[in-house]
Amino acid sequence: MDPREQENVIRMSRRNFLLRSAGVGAGLMVVGALPAFLAACSSSSSSGGPGASGGGALTTLNVLAPAAPDPAPPGVAKFSDTIVAAFNKWQTDNSAKVVYEAPPWPQLHDKMQTAFASGNPPWDVVYMSGWVPEFASDIVPISDMLPADLKADLPPSSFSTTTWDGKTYGVVFTLSLMTLFYNTEHFAAAGITEPPKTWDDLKTYVKELTKPGQYGWVLNYGAPEGIGGTASYWMIYLQQAGGKMYGPDGMPVFNDTPGVDALQLMVDLQAAGTDPGSISYVGINDATNVFTAGKASMMMNWPFTWMPAQDPTTSKIVGKIGDALLPAGPNGTASIDGTDAWTITTASKNPELAMKLIEFYLDPAVQKSQAIDTGWLPIRLSVLNDPEVQAKATNAQTVLAQSQHPYDSFVTPDYNQVTQALGTEIQKALKGDSTAAQAIKDASDQVTAIVKSRT
Repeated sequence: MDPREQENVIRMSRRNFLLRSAGVGAGLMVVGALPAFLAACSSSSSSGGPGASGGGALTTLNVLAPAAPDPAPPGVAKFSDTIVAAFNKWQTDNSAKVVYEAPPWPQLHDKMQTAFASGNPPWDVVYMSGWVPEFASDIVPISDMLPADLKADLPPSSFSTTTWDGKTYGVVFTLSLMTLFYNTEHFAAAGITEPPKTWDDLKTYVKELTKPGQYGWVLNYGAPEGIGGTASYWMIYLQQAGGKMYGPDGMPVFNDTPGVDALQLMVDLQAAGTDPGSISYVGINDATNVFTAGKASMMMNWPFTWMPAQDPTTSKIVGKIGDALLPAGPNGTASIDGTDAWTITTASKNPELAMKLIEFYLDPAVQKSQAIDTGWLPIRLSVLNDPEVQAKATNAQTVLAQSQHPYDSFVTPDYNQVTQALGTEIQKALKGDSTAAQAIKDASDQVTAIVKSRT
């Protein structure tokens, strides 16, 4: 890879938390499930499906995936040598050649948009992140293709971001939910013995933990749009308040008490002791750097942050980090999902073989290696409960517990446009240029116009 391209991957990655640790464990071996897994790979070639071995030419499967350190598949990410060997064996046994196109994450959406618009996309399998509704006409419904045992091993809510108009178009492969990260040393110094359980606790703690050189809370509010942008954080609080983005007719319904209360909480946290720089921090890594420098006591963050945050070369708070469920609002705790999913294009000439490849990506051994070697947690419940996974990614149990509560990211075909409008109004309230009630009303008017334009 050209050095300038590599630099672009690192700089522009959606969730490039402390990347010097992103490849931790690249040489680790996953042995527990491998013998059965390799046997399954070998036996799969006898099924007679497309591309099955038997003397025919290799079948090429083209895959569009993110470049590492974003959640890339075996052959792209730094999985262990054993899993790469299993991936090569899968290709051999299925007479398949998997060819990856793996640009930096920010290029994926526009690349897909251009290719799908041309009517001739070159890929069989494509990665999606909240874009399923937008590209639903270009990808294949896969509900009937997913094995029953695999579906039973996934959190039911995981399909919410890959379902549109009653059809499921993809399968999420990493459980990427926001949870609470907090500095245990700061808590002890303030006489706080447990993480905040409620909104009131959170506001109280933020105020108590704020002092010269230290803020009680930090996040990134500099970018209004997208998953991990300002609007998506408000969506977390909206669900905790018992609200929804849209009604049964698809029109916005968030201009109500839960919608206003959710934003008022964000405003109250600003006043209580949020790092003032939060309003200008564009990416989650900006806020994470403040937290890992010991200059902020709490934040919500993605699971992938956990392992690099424990690396002494990139973090000053190693051994001083706690994690917990996000504090509950009037309707309990809730989160959002990073919505990282695999889908099959309608242009694929080998959808059955493409599905087998996705099943490979979701095999327990691959999922285990994904967690241990790359830091991206598995989506399979059985693997999340694996002792080795929980020993390496000690936040896995908290993320698993968070998955038992709502985590709707409210994706629609115009998600970026909606979150741009919504997040911009939220920013006004956070800067003191608008009240929470006025910002939500103005945002509701704009989102209503966007949805009406689509429908």
